[in-house]
Amino acid sequence: MLVSVVAHYRSAIWLPFVGSSGIRRYLQIDPPTDHSRIFGVNIGNFTRRRSLSVTSTTMSESQKHEYVAIIPDKFDALERRVDVRAAHLENVRRMFDAGIMVSGGVYMDGPIIEGSTPSFKGSVVNIVAESPEQVKEILAQDPYTLNDVWDWEKAQIFNFVCAVRKAKR
Repeated sequence: MLVSVVAHYRSAIWLPFVGSSGIRRYLQIDPPTDHSRIFGVNIGNFTRRRSLSVTSTTMSESQKHEYVAIIPDKFDALERRVDVRAAHLENVRRMFDAGIMVSGGVYMDGPIIEGSTPSFKGSVVNIVAESPEQVKEILAQDPYTLNDVWDWEKAQIFNFVCAVRKAKR
């Protein structure tokens, strides 16, 4: 179990969680006595010893949040989109593997029909960043931006808090 916590090294941390029985409990993370990064973790009536990754931060450091970016394609972008799609998907895979992109996809007028050109309208991506401006900076390096596919004048970026998420089948 790898846990990242923000804590003062002398204070215990109490994290609320709901147990498998549905009862609200608290996870107590005790401070290390020898600064070895080994904490005692008490859950219910038993104790486990685990190595925990401790991240300290200050109020001046930026916090990362999830954002959803809805970026329509330019009216005449279909041919450019298709031409640079492989490079775009390679960039998406790198961002996903690095934990920058949480999800992404295309939106269309209707379903894909075999044998016809899909009616691509734009992209929707979930990005982890410090600000909407950083989302724009990240996506400015994407082949769809560099090849004039996305219409940034009509783009929208919102803070996003996911309620549920399931892996694609």
